[in-house]
Amino acid sequence: MKTKYSLDELKNYHNEAIRFLGSELMLMKEAVQLIDEDRLSKASVILRSGGLNTGAAIIELSNQIEYFESVVLMLSRSFLEAITNFCYVVVCDEKDYRAFILHPVYKHFHKVRNPSMEDDFNLLFENIAKRQEKQNRLKEVPIVQEALSLFSEKNPNMNWSKKTLDQRISIIQDRAKIFGCFFAILKFQYYSDASELLHGSLYGYLNNYGTFDPNLDISKDEEYSKKSYKNNTVILLHLGFLLHDVMTLISHSTNIKQLWEHSNKNMGFASQLLTLVLEREPLTKEIREYFEKTMIK
Repeated sequence: MKTKYSLDELKNYHNEAIRFLGSELMLMKEAVQLIDEDRLSKASVILRSGGLNTGAAIIELSNQIEYFESVVLMLSRSFLEAITNFCYVVVCDEKDYRAFILHPVYKHFHKVRNPSMEDDFNLLFENIAKRQEKQNRLKEVPIVQEALSLFSEKNPNMNWSKKTLDQRISIIQDRAKIFGCFFAILKFQYYSDASELLHGSLYGYLNNYGTFDPNLDISKDEEYSKKSYKNNTVILLHLGFLLHDVMTLISHSTNIKQLWEHSNKNMGFASQLLTLVLEREPLTKEIREYFEKTMIK
């Protein structure tokens, strides 16, 4: 990876990308507080924790990107999944929506059988009996019975949806009336590498250091730093674009017109910054008009 920019220039672009994502997170925080539609409101728990909190952590760690590049990539994977699940829950069918609601009940049912570090291990068998009794009492609760009928009384490791991430993204693109391409971009560009890091594979860490990039001399500290700042700038911009798509989805049922317009102005700036950092030619008039027409406002 070669770049025509100096390290100082890349640091300036990186700071602007942090400001962009920070602004989108603040706008999203305000938008979530205005949600009153029932399904969006229940799904917003994911958005608040998995989106807003994870996004804030990504910004904090991005301020020290030369130390936390791999961690930011792993958190970006989590961010993508949380945002994808939120959007999917908003547009999925009633069966999957009900599964989304009941999955925590099913998981709690199985968790009550698990031993805890707070247990007195001298009373091991008594504790096991108490946990079994608690689980039996739970089985008498109607909503627990419904959850177990939908999932399993024996298997504690079922996912709430049988749809893969790719399938969920495809359904979002079909039904959500948003631009939607950034879900696929983030999935294909970052998800696999982030998963390798998350699972501690040798490839994950070697790839993150730039070992497999023939154009990068990782023995030179400045070249490695340039890679870190450039790559993280692009990630931050893509995550911000994803939040704008979510703002658009929320705007279909919640009056957030001013917030959405502010976000849309941010998008114009961030798109120019992305083109600049990637050293690409500006979009032609025809392509710009195409994107403007396909953006659902």
